[in-house]
Amino acid sequence: MAASYPNPPGRPPKPVSQRRRRNTPKSYGAAEPTTAPAAAPATRELGIDGAHPFIAAMWDTVRESCEAQFYSDADWQRLRLELWFADRSMASGQPSANAWTAIQSGMNGMLLSPAIKRRAGIELKRAADGDAVAADAQIARYKTVLKSV
Repeated sequence: MAASYPNPPGRPPKPVSQRRRRNTPKSYGAAEPTTAPAAAPATRELGIDGAHPFIAAMWDTVRESCEAQFYSDADWQRLRLELWFADRSMASGQPSANAWTAIQSGMNGMLLSPAIKRRAGIELKRAADGDAVAADAQIARYKTVLKSV
């Protein structure tokens, strides 16, 4: 099943912080980020008896990732379904090429890859330390003062 968003050919775009754009669009900085309530935090279990170690590790990794707080209940159910299919494919011995393509498509649909996140226009940033932000602002002020001399 194909992804519901366009998949342009070529490399995925760079993160916003690494792009070099000399001009800025008129709407730069005008957009407000969209936020939505996340699913209530709960202890989530994979629910697959005797799951393949790779599948269990993937579940634990996603559950402990920073993106987990943004997943809705429907996202968790979809991830469980995707991993159930992947577990069945792994249990069959060697997954076929078509099964592997379906697994990768499902994982891309869950926005687990940084490249897929960038294609969708999503960039996660670390929480900024107040002291580091203040130090950067002070250095920027020094640079502007020194340029005028």
